Amino acid sequence: MELKDLRYLVVVRETAHLGKAAQALGITQPALTKCIQRMEKSCSTRLILKVGRGIQLTEAGLLLCERAQKVLHLMQVTQQDLNALGAGTAGVIRLGVAATAAEFMLPHLTRELLQHAPTVVLEVQVGLNDLLQSRLRENKLDLILGFLPDKSDEFITRPLMEDPVVVAASCFHPLAGLHPTPEQLNRFQWLLPSPQVATRQWLEQRLLSGGYAAPKVQMESNTLSPLRQVLAQTQLLSFLSRRLLQEEMTPPSLVEITLPLVIMPRTFGWQYRSLSELTPAARLLVELAEKRWQW
Repeated sequence: MELKDLRYLVVVRETAHLGKAAQALGITQPALTKCIQRMEKSCSTRLILKVGRGIQLTEAGLLLCERAQKVLHLMQVTQQDLNALGAGTAGVIRLGVAATAAEFMLPHLTRELLQHAPTVVLEVQVGLNDLLQSRLRENKLDLILGFLPDKSDEFITRPLMEDPVVVAASCFHPLAGLHPTPEQLNRFQWLLPSPQVATRQWLEQRLLSGGYAAPKVQMESNTLSPLRQVLAQTQLLSFLSRRLLQEEMTPPSLVEITLPLVIMPRTFGWQYRSLSELTPAARLLVELAEKRWQW
């Protein structure tokens, strides 16, 4: 079984259609069909089934496709490593970044990386941890720079800095400078992420356990840091990185509301599958971050 056969199978799965897959690969459909038949003979089992006008992979086909993606990615990384050694280039880094880290960590890190490896190409995806971990699992990312889960046996984790999450509001908010009682806090609405996000779940559980009411959410967003001006110009409360508040422009428009009960400890750092799978540029990025933010 050749690498091109594995690549063909991956494209067949992505398109769910032999004709479209052949067109994407730049070969004829009969040639692709013969390739699939050759693979099925080699595996002694069916890999695809016709479904209406399209096709779908069998259980064996899905297993082979999953392994094929890992093999192809490893070969790509190997080729990039060889190119880096031979030509002095650093290749591509597929980087997943949490929104907070993208704002206060990524600018410094990118500047230092480009000083050391000016030909590197950064492919950045900003998103929530669950989404980024899914893409890391699928070999669609090399690294994640974001907050670390409490426990992770699946990925290697390397902590960089502490960054607690706190209740935040406009500096002109009626609760600014106060340690609010449950009655005072319950008068105001919130800007929070969706109910599936871990930080919101933690906030709600802590408030309820401390005798406070669950937050009344008036506005939801998949990311909060770009919406700080919404907080600054309303009486909404939110749950933000303390570092975002500390690094605001002068004069500050937001303040932390004093509520020790709901200061959520959080550690930012790296997540990746294996150090040996990282390109030289990705390993350099890890090293630069660990020098800048010494744990």
